[in-house]
Parts: sequence; C-alpha cells; structure tokens
Amino acid sequence: MFARVLSALLFGLSTVMAAQAHGWQRLGPPGGMVLSLGIGAGGAVYLGTADGHIFVKENSERPWELRGRIGSRTDAVVSRLVADRERAGVVLAAVWYQQPGAGGGVFRSDDGARTWRLVGLQNEAVRALETSFEHSPVILAGTRTGVFRSTDDGKTWRRITPADDPELRNVDSLAVDPRDPLVIYTGTYHLPWKTTDGGKNWFPVTAGLIDDSDIMSLRVDLSNPERVFLSACSGIYRSENQGAQWSKLQGIPYAARRTQAIVQDPQKPQTLYAGTTEGLWVTRDGGESWERTTPKDWVVNAVAVQPDSAPGQARVLIGTESRGVEVSEDEGKSFVDYNEGFTHEVVRQLTGEQEDPAHLLMLMNRDGSLLWESHDAGETWVPATLAKEEGSSRAHLVAESFEKLYASPWGWMVRLSSGQLWILERGAGKWREWKLHIPMNSAKRTGASRQAAAIHSIPSVLPTSSDMAFSQDAAFMSTKEGLLRCTLPGNCLRLRAFGRGGSFSAFQASRDGSALFVVLDGKLATSIDGGQTATWSDLPVSSSSVLWLKDLDLAGYNDLFLGTREGLYSSSDHGTSWKRRLQGLPAGEVEQLIAGHDFLAASVREGGMYVSPDAGKTWNRNFDDPERSRFTGMVETSPGVLTVGTQSEGLLRWQVHPQ
Repeated sequence: MFARVLSALLFGLSTVMAAQAHGWQRLGPPGGMVLSLGIGAGGAVYLGTADGHIFVKENSERPWELRGRIGSRTDAVVSRLVADRERAGVVLAAVWYQQPGAGGGVFRSDDGARTWRLVGLQNEAVRALETSFEHSPVILAGTRTGVFRSTDDGKTWRRITPADDPELRNVDSLAVDPRDPLVIYTGTYHLPWKTTDGGKNWFPVTAGLIDDSDIMSLRVDLSNPERVFLSACSGIYRSENQGAQWSKLQGIPYAARRTQAIVQDPQKPQTLYAGTTEGLWVTRDGGESWERTTPKDWVVNAVAVQPDSAPGQARVLIGTESRGVEVSEDEGKSFVDYNEGFTHEVVRQLTGEQEDPAHLLMLMNRDGSLLWESHDAGETWVPATLAKEEGSSRAHLVAESFEKLYASPWGWMVRLSSGQLWILERGAGKWREWKLHIPMNSAKRTGASRQAAAIHSIPSVLPTSSDMAFSQDAAFMSTKEGLLRCTLPGNCLRLRAFGRGGSFSAFQASRDGSALFVVLDGKLATSIDGGQTATWSDLPVSSSSVLWLKDLDLAGYNDLFLGTREGLYSSSDHGTSWKRRLQGLPAGEVEQLIAGHDFLAASVREGGMYVSPDAGKTWNRNFDDPERSRFTGMVETSPGVLTVGTQSEGLLRWQVHPQ
C-alpha cells in the first residue's frame, strides 16, 4: 500500500499549473475528493465536489478545467450531476448545504458549467436527482422532506410525496422506469417506495429486504425495466418484477455494504458497476457474480460510463473519496490516474520553519492522513518520517492521531489527540516523546535538597489546549498547573503571573521570552518580565470570541493583533485601547494572520485571503472564486511569496506583487 501511495503522492510540483488571476498558482497535488460525475453531450465529463466546485473534462486529451462554483456558498455539496446527452452544455446539479437547516436546491447550467442559476427547491437539501430518458423535461428531485417533480424542464416544481408522511422523507436515491415516467422508485433512510401514477399513491416495496435498510442507490435496467437493482446497508439486491420481491445478491462482502452508486453499461446491460466504501465491484452477468477490480481501500463515491469511447468497450470513470478520478479503458478491469488539471485535496495543516521558511511540513488527507515534507518551498515533497525512538510501544507515529503541527525552536513538534507531545529535533531521524515535568519548588537547591526536589516533581504534564507559543529557546503552553515555560529537556516552570490556572484563550511570547501577552479569564494580561508580574486590561470582545493573539513589529510600531469571531482588532499600547480593523476586511471570523516581507495577510473563515500593505489600516481582497477555500496554513516561503494550504484546493501559491 505504501508503495502505491508513494507513487501517487510523490508529486513533482515543478510542473506547476498555470497561474490564476491576482498571482495565484495551483500547486496541487492532483486528485482529491470527488462526490459526483456526469456524462454530457459529446462525452464531456462533469465533476462535482463538496464545496460547490465543478470541474469539466471536454475529452480524454484535455486536462480537467475548473469551471467555477455553484452559487456563492463554500459549503455546497454537489451530491448529483445529471448532464443532458443531447443538448451540449446543459447540466443539472443536486445541492445541499453543510450548514444545518440551510437547504440547498436544484441548479442548472446551459453553458457547460461556467455559470449556474437556481431553478428550484432553494429551501430543500437536495440529495438525489433523476430525469426521464424518454421524457427529458421530467425532472425528479429527492430531498430531506420528500420527492419533487418538474414537468417543464425545471421551471416549476410540485411535491409528489405527502408532506406529512413520516416515512417518505430523507430521500437518498431515485429511479424512473424508462418506459413510463409515472413509475418512480425512491429510496429513503428506511426502505424503498414506489408509485405507478406519478406520486398520487405510494406503497412500500420491501419484500425480501432486511428491515431498516438505508437505500443508497437505485437502478432500473434499461434493457429490461422489470429488473431493478438497489443498494442498502445490508448489501445489493435485485428484483425481477419491478420491486414486488427482492433477492440479495451474493459475492460482495458485508464489509462493502456501503454501496454509493450502481451504474449500468448501456451497451452491455449485463454489466453493472458498484461503487462501494471498499472499492469498485463489477458484475458481467446481471449480478450473479461480482469481482472487485480496485484496491480494497479505495472509497468510490461516483461511477460514470462513456459508452462510445472505443468500439465495443466503454470507458469507466470512478470518483473517489481522496484519490480523485481513476479511469479504465478496459471496462473496469484495470484503472489508472485521471487527475491532470484536477486538484481538490484536503490539507489539514501547513507550517514552515522560522529560520528556513522554504522547509515545510504538511499534514494531508488521502487514504487516511499523511505527513509530507518539502525543502524547496513546496515544489517537491517526500514522506516525512514517522519513526519513533526505540523503546516506544509502536515503531511509528500514526498520522491520523495528529492534532496540530508546530515549528519549534528545536525542530518539528506535534501534539496528538491524546495530548501527548512528540518532537523531531533537527538532524534526528526519529521522533521522541517530549515529556514535561515541573519541580515542586523552583527555588535554587544544592546537593541532597536538589535530589529531593526532583523526586517530588510533578511528572507527565500535558497541555490543556493545542495553543502553543515559542520564544527562541522555550515553549509556552497552558496546563492544569497554569501557564508554563518549558525548555528542550522538558523542564517546565510555572509563570508566577499566570500560575493560578483559569481559562486561557490565547497567548503570545516575544522572541527573547521577556514579553508575554495572555488572554486569561476574559482579560488581557501583559508581562514584560517573563511572566513574573503582569498588568491587566479589558478586551474589546468576550473571551469566547477570541481566536488568537499576535504581537507584530510593523513599520516601527509594536502592534498587538487580536483575531476574533467578530473581526480583527489591533492595539498600539499593549492592549490598553483597541481599534477594529474593517477597512476592506470582513467583520466575520478572522482565522489566521501572517506578517510578510512588507505586508499583512489574513484569512477568513468563509474562505480567501485579504492583504494589507499598510500595517493593517486598509485591506484588499486577493482571491478569485476558485481560491475561496478555507485556509489551513500560510507560510511566506520567500519575500512576497506565500504558500498556502487549503481545506479543499490543495496547495496554492500567491505572488503578493505579481511580476
């Protein structure tokens, strides 16, 4: 498995994609999460993501092209794409928003996904979408509240399930009889239903199914509509009499029960493809026998078949949870990467060394979590070591357990979900646990008294949050014992001014460790003597709104910046007074701030970057819509050049002052 992941992820980012407007470059890596695929006229392939982005591949010789975003939100999950096989550029999308209660809708594009308009159901979380092959104006949409139908190409919609029915809700799948658009099957979180009169009357079709099954996919056989397939939590079923009786098909293990999609080859109806949480399964005899043709650890969300790609053989595309798109030119027997131009990776965190900002560490989601390292500002990457020092219970750290990465004065550091801290010192080839302890009495001792103090020390101190600040020779962290200053050997001292515990919201240390700024119990505490004493002042917002605190030396001024859920604040008098920075910057949640060579850059929760050339007085928006992703790390890898990790766009590079 490692060799396969390595070959896929040793991405040569020297082949950087073309720069976007405003100096953006998409570094990759190629691949990422795919939720939906659709085949349109001329063989165009449409790809939908979990943040509203639509990529299009016009033909096999051209790379994927990011056409834009459906709507204005960044949480639009494109659960289904239905492209018109006759009308070029016409495509429908089923969308639901990740924010609870926000709804979604059915969207339509007539220009190949370049622009979109909402055509209905804006208050509904639309999870299923189908059209009638023989009656193209008929569109069906499945939502959390039921099934809706449009008979005029999406201009108007009517609910065709009872509004108050407790069972005909939470629709996951739909299918239409190709002979008669009034015969409709719908799958819910609890078993399938059917109507033969366009929704006037519904009845359950459950004979032979294991009760309480979530129906994730439905497929009516195009060559024999008496035959219907469905996937449920308990496996894949087939009916030979339009759902009157179901038989469970054998051959797919119970572990692969989450079958996200069932797709039929229109040229060879006996061939069906089942995309599951444990790879792609193929039957070539109508479901009598199945074979898995991909690795078991591939999570397949979508399947599409291009029937006219080659004489007698269909091209099969699969959209995966983290590997992007894979393609088969031999009817699903083997697959190769199909991601040129498509990058939609999840970078959980990106950080860089203070002394060598071109040295980067990245935690990325792909088939689990992976830790990668770059020495050339993100041009190329290699797997970072996870090996532990001898004597540990396991030989390697597990990247899935990483909560936060740090660039410490001594090398890379990581906090695990358990709270443990591990350090990879510069020049070391293995990680060691960074064990912390506090002497019971920090006063100077000699001889036997020093030994007694060591015996009575408090061992195994763990930080109570993932926040950590660093000076040039120490780390500062909040614990149950209060705010501590810890050195590389793990010796920690309570800071007298902050050693009473309490609720620490944020803190910052100067390079020499003498100046400390701490948000504690709703107040700002400022110390200029390394934490021995402090003065206290009010905050401009409640402590629950505080996200981070930074002390930055900008243009000769010692400005303190406060990131909050209500916007950005700054103080030029160590927190005595505060000014809200709104000139061009949104009033919402400011997640990160970085001081560059001659600029400030801030990222906001709703996505995108804002840049200030005048120490935070005014701000300019610096992103196109494709880059309006949530940022997970910003590093100035060279003067005026930012390398950025994002939650959905992979790695981006931005030239602050375009050439």
